[in-house]
Amino acid sequence: MSVVVLVAPSLTYVLFGSLREGVSVTDKASQLPGYLSDTFLHLDFGYAPKFHKPRGQVLLDTMPVDIALLIGSLVCGVAIGLAAGVVGGARRRSAADRALAVGSAIGMSMPVYWFSSIVLVLFAPQSGYLLQIPFLSWYGGYVPFADSPLRWLQSLWVPWLVLAAPLAAMVYRMTRASLAEVATEDFIRTARAKGLPGSTVLLIHALKNAAIPIVTMVGIGFGVLLSGVVVTESVFGIPGIGRMTVDAIFRRDFPVIQGVVLVISLAYVLLNLAVDLTYTLFDPRIRY
Repeated sequence: MSVVVLVAPSLTYVLFGSLREGVSVTDKASQLPGYLSDTFLHLDFGYAPKFHKPRGQVLLDTMPVDIALLIGSLVCGVAIGLAAGVVGGARRRSAADRALAVGSAIGMSMPVYWFSSIVLVLFAPQSGYLLQIPFLSWYGGYVPFADSPLRWLQSLWVPWLVLAAPLAAMVYRMTRASLAEVATEDFIRTARAKGLPGSTVLLIHALKNAAIPIVTMVGIGFGVLLSGVVVTESVFGIPGIGRMTVDAIFRRDFPVIQGVVLVISLAYVLLNLAVDLTYTLFDPRIRY
């Protein structure tokens, strides 16, 4: 799919460019290999008149913002989902487990744009419903880390939680299901028969053996984070790749869209490669 999105504008460039410039399709197609080489190998997407700099440099300038947003939301989602999954797996069919199941269903079903708008109304000072949290009150906009680390944290913690909600729900469900499956294994009964504390059995023996499906779900959930970045940055006014993508779509700036798709595809592939490599940490039988 990514290849189609990346190459289709290039073919359009050949067909419509030949008509516009009055040259043959063959002559225009002869320029395509150089165009693809500059685009994919040298990350040369041309000059951006709006920013007065090359488009590749514009992408590089916005990447630190997206890296901070994605890493923060990934950590929040995994931490919340793991904690909730451990509680649900240890206390199955309890009131806490049922409450967490309802919360996970809500977290997975809420559209990101709707949840972002609701949170924006609750935390925006102009709405009159600002929820004051000491040292973490959100005032909108984005503040670079170099300007003020505290204001940087204040400007990102709400978007982190918004993006982390569906990931946390996915991780919770997988953690609970994996722990429930592992709890019936013989080595868990043996550990309990030896008199080990319940927390040790759950967190060390059971959770480690249930980690592979959880790590796989984290890799899948990263794609959910990437798709939510576009909406989240647009709603909260964060100057990242997602917001730049929306602006490029309205301007029909296809080279910028190509660059964004290339960066997002590469990030998703690299993270899933890292997920596959971490399998060896949890299961020594896996070798590459």
